[in-house]
Amino acid sequence: CIHEKYEKGLHKILSIIHSCSKRRLRNLDMNGLSKEFYADLSHISREYIETKYFVRALEMTTEEIQEFRSLFPLGDDLFFDWTQFLTEADMVKYAREIPTSEKMSPDKEKISSLIQSV
Repeated sequence: CIHEKYEKGLHKILSIIHSCSKRRLRNLDMNGLSKEFYADLSHISREYIETKYFVRALEMTTEEIQEFRSLFPLGDDLFFDWTQFLTEADMVKYAREIPTSEKMSPDKEKISSLIQSV
C-alpha cells in the first residue's frame, strides 16, 4: 500500500514538473537577448533533469555533468545531444558567442524533445 501511494505521488510530481517545464518553454522569449534565452533554456533542461532523476544538475557545470555521466540515466545519444546543447549555451552565456536567430528555434525544440522523451 505504501509503495502504491509513493508511486502515485511521484507520478504526480513528475507530471507537474513536466507541465511546468513545457509552460516555461512555451513562454520563452525568443525576441529578447540571446544570452538570457540560452540561460533560461539551459535552466529549464537542468531543472527538469534534476527533478526527474534527483541529481543536482542545477549546481553542476557542464563539464561536471559530462564527467559524472553515470549519474544520468539517459541514452547515450540523448545525453550527448543535451551536453552538446549545454556546451553551446555556455558559449553564449559566458563567451559572448552570438547565435543566429535560425539556431534558437531548433535549440528550443531540442530541449522540448528532451523533456518529452525522458
